Amino acid sequence: MTGAGDDLDRLRRAHTGAQMRGWDFSVLDGRLTADDPPWDFEADCLAALRRSRRAVDLGTGGGERVLRLLGGLPEEERPLLTATEGWPPNVPVATENLAPIGVPVLSYDAEAGDRLPFEDASLDLVMCRHEAVDLAEVARVLAPGGVLLDQQVDGRDAQELRDWFGGEMQYPHVRLDADRQAATAAGLVVDEAQEWAGRMTFADVEALVVYLGLVPWDVPDFRVDDHRKALRQLAEHTSIRITQRRYRLYARRPGGDVSP
Repeated sequence: MTGAGDDLDRLRRAHTGAQMRGWDFSVLDGRLTADDPPWDFEADCLAALRRSRRAVDLGTGGGERVLRLLGGLPEEERPLLTATEGWPPNVPVATENLAPIGVPVLSYDAEAGDRLPFEDASLDLVMCRHEAVDLAEVARVLAPGGVLLDQQVDGRDAQELRDWFGGEMQYPHVRLDADRQAATAAGLVVDEAQEWAGRMTFADVEALVVYLGLVPWDVPDFRVDDHRKALRQLAEHTSIRITQRRYRLYARRPGGDVSP
């Protein structure tokens, strides 16, 4: 990027035109690649669904993951499944996608201090992928033997973005050690606790700017005009890499006959 007006205009348009619907990054197909953790969260969820009678998917986005999971289960093996979503624009998207397969979508935001909309000891499985989670509430709604499968974005994720564009970590408390302590304090037995770091690679600076438009919480209040110098420097690279940090916490409520 030379800094010419046309380049800035292109980046401005790319950023303002990037709007997430559900949890869909297809606009960056071929321009964004990401390493995967060594565990298979989807496969673990699918296996747990087969053993469950009642389950919930927390932070379902647009319901895309639920559609994939249930698509891998015969009708007779599907549990009674509910989805929740905390970001208001995604609630109608998830409702539209999941209503045809009979999965209700409830508004729920752990960060707002909401109480999980389920009775005590009523669920066999809580699935949570990259969504705020209240582990005391999870322990309350899990039946004896019930299982939590949780994969989180570590609060130290994508530190490069803060190095380039400023700002502080938005979720410094989201750490495996803290969640493991909270799970144990809530009475859960932790079966798996694992951290991982890998790379996310953008083909060019425009792809990065589109990404920041899709996930505005990564760099709150990002504006192309505020970061011309950094963007110009990044444009000189043939690709742009940031560090992903993920962890998983699998736990269960003691008792019962639901295997972890």
